[in-house]
Amino acid sequence: MAIFDDVVVNAKSAAAVVSKKAGTIIDFSKLRISLASLRSELSKQYSALGEAVYNNAPEEELEAIKSAISDVKQNIDDVEKILASTKNTITCAACGQKLPKTAQFCSTCGTPVPRKNAVCKACGAELQPEARYCAICGIAVESDEKKETAE
Repeated sequence: MAIFDDVVVNAKSAAAVVSKKAGTIIDFSKLRISLASLRSELSKQYSALGEAVYNNAPEEELEAIKSAISDVKQNIDDVEKILASTKNTITCAACGQKLPKTAQFCSTCGTPVPRKNAVCKACGAELQPEARYCAICGIAVESDEKKETAE
């Protein structure tokens, strides 16, 4: 009976992993659909702006459309950042090029990629730039110097 129990536990564990992956794929698909919808809305707003300018609309109407365009653009940027984080990529702040998360410089324009603080490998807490130990779990932080001397 112990073997059967082990099989059941392993099957449940595998099902949980598959379920989590499926959820991630569904979330990713929803984000892609949302992004397409936002881009469509942006196109509509640009058309509305062009029509308003052509018809000599009052300045208030033009400003309202410009504000709507800015909001949609911000939403697009937010969704793209989420998608990029799931793809292990980052976006160059200067030119918009997609780069691997490990990039130090943009391969298109050469801009240095700003680095966030490191994360504790044991608990995932954000580490201070010069931390030698994690403030949450107390585990020693492996520094870049130690890595270089080990190689």
